[in-house]
Amino acid sequence: MTRSLDSHRVLGVAVLALLVLLAVLRSHWGTRLDGFTVDEPWHVVAGVSYVRTGDYRLNPEHPPLVKLVAGAAQSRGFVLPPFAPLVEKSQEREWVEDVMFLKNDSDAAQQATRVSLWIFHGALLLALGLLLWRALGLAWAAGALGFLAIEPTVAAHLPVAMTDLPLALTLAVAVAAAGLLLAEWRWRWVAATGLALGLVLGSKHSALAGLAGLGLVLAFGALAGWRHGGLREVIRRTGRLMAAGVLGWAVLWAMYGFHFHAGPDGSDGFNRPMADKITDLNLPHWRLAVGVADEARLLPRAYLWGLSDTVRAGIEGRGQSSHFIWGVSHKGRPPWFTWPGVLASKLPLALAAMALLGLLVLPWRTLPAAGRWLLAAAFGVGVVHLLALASGQGTYGGVRHALPIVVLLALPAGALVAWGWRELGRVRRVAALAPLALALAMTVSEPRLWEYHNELAGGSEDAFRKFGNEGLDLGQRWPEIKAYHDAVIAPEGAALYSDYWFMEEQALAVPTQYRRKVQDIDDTNVAGVYEGYFLYRASMTLPWPEWGWDPEVTLRGLEPVARFGYVIVYKGRREDPMGRAADVYQAVAEHLYKHGGGRDEVVAARLQEALDVMPFHLGMAVELGNARLRLGDVAGARAAYATPILQDKAPVEPLMRAQLEAQVARLVDGVDPATVPPLRNPWME
Repeated sequence: MTRSLDSHRVLGVAVLALLVLLAVLRSHWGTRLDGFTVDEPWHVVAGVSYVRTGDYRLNPEHPPLVKLVAGAAQSRGFVLPPFAPLVEKSQEREWVEDVMFLKNDSDAAQQATRVSLWIFHGALLLALGLLLWRALGLAWAAGALGFLAIEPTVAAHLPVAMTDLPLALTLAVAVAAAGLLLAEWRWRWVAATGLALGLVLGSKHSALAGLAGLGLVLAFGALAGWRHGGLREVIRRTGRLMAAGVLGWAVLWAMYGFHFHAGPDGSDGFNRPMADKITDLNLPHWRLAVGVADEARLLPRAYLWGLSDTVRAGIEGRGQSSHFIWGVSHKGRPPWFTWPGVLASKLPLALAAMALLGLLVLPWRTLPAAGRWLLAAAFGVGVVHLLALASGQGTYGGVRHALPIVVLLALPAGALVAWGWRELGRVRRVAALAPLALALAMTVSEPRLWEYHNELAGGSEDAFRKFGNEGLDLGQRWPEIKAYHDAVIAPEGAALYSDYWFMEEQALAVPTQYRRKVQDIDDTNVAGVYEGYFLYRASMTLPWPEWGWDPEVTLRGLEPVARFGYVIVYKGRREDPMGRAADVYQAVAEHLYKHGGGRDEVVAARLQEALDVMPFHLGMAVELGNARLRLGDVAGARAAYATPILQDKAPVEPLMRAQLEAQVARLVDGVDPATVPPLRNPWME
């Protein structure tokens, strides 16, 4: 009997490990052509600095877990120059990208990153599978891992140094460990839950929403002890939950080296001081909560700095007022179906059907206690995370911000496989595995898993007609662009301009014929006449009336000559005052925040030219108003701040609108401009 049991365990571990290996192989095949996402160099360089110096000043907007993994994987030859003084996020990003692309072998760094993240995420997948096996059985665990191995968005994120998949997988591990804890209340599960909670906290600040949902279920489980032992049992369970929480808190502190300040010497070299970061928050309850936590040193300062940034960009919205969902541009708050719609467009239809069928065949009455508690915990995490997404203003991240929901859908999907294995019968087992086979067949030929969209969204090729978020692309097409440049553009000696978001240092490091439309604030090409090759996002072939964009007019004079997924290459000569205006804003921002500012007459003149073209641009309006204030021009400042709220094509989101209106109200005739503080540009976050 013992030998048979041992053989069963070995076989079970082998099955789960094989599924993890298959997930990695599928991920490699569907991401082999990808370059870095635009955020990865930041995470990797920051991780190297954490590992080597113990200083957490770089990229504090995210907790350190995935950065520590990627940073530890870099070779000793990876060059990390001395820190430069940091001023604003844009300057930090430029410094980090300079380190990655101009001082190091970025291809080697990416390869090391990919391997380290496959190992890290693979370990989390295996841990999840083992916990699900313990709670729900081997067939269920194998079905869940099979779902995750095939799901394209999960596979796309497996080798990527970003925080979204670590959050999703650590939350799922925490859910599974909590289910076992709630069923048995044994110290081993207290330790497992506490460790998982710490990993969740260290993965991403938006983890707090899911953890709130998990906490509600854990609290209910503790109170349920009244039925089994009265107050004494409630106290016993509560004590163990507190022990798990303290362990999770300690794990988070351990990731920051157990020091409160960003630097081991007690310094805080962030790109913006902590006090200013807290003041930037518009929601008073968040400003109070972060301020109290910082004053009491409840959490590392770098973590709290990042929490402020997350609230500002995600919950308050960073000025996002338009959301492109199912081919319709919605103004103001995102519609209620935004996140269900994003999930419905990205999940393969066969896997969606598998999860739905799994819910229908769930053996609710015969589930073990661990299984019931686990599913309750998953429900709590999923609902609260989804509500948090729906309550925020920002939708720019797309499905990556909803990855915890994608991963949790593996649980009902696994139930279908468990249903097929409950009885001996080939037909039931084939039916249970059919959705996995169908999903793999329908997606295995997808060359870029990040860009995958299902048939409801028009497929990967045409999804840009239905959605506009980072689930379409996040800068990974650079290798193909570079190859096309070397083969076609460079031999011609033509200029390359871009309205596609990639990292400039990639182009500068090679080098290429890439150039900005505007080099500095002395640019006088108001008409925006340019000639050469142009990179445009596929979405720019659609009309965007709210932005004044009509491709029949704005792309006149250009001929499409190549397409790489979401990127279309055009050639020709055109007038592009809007593109020039956008680059003017970038040049002004660098002048103000990188080069120390000054010359406000020129700054105001350039920004006025740009704002005349793009009156909906919040950043331009705020910086122009601030420049006019510095010049003592009250009427000009008032007009600049009022520009976005007087136009009606792209309404300003409520919090920013209130700030603009309050600023305009302060600028009455005769007021001393020196007594009116400037506004914080929301696009500096």
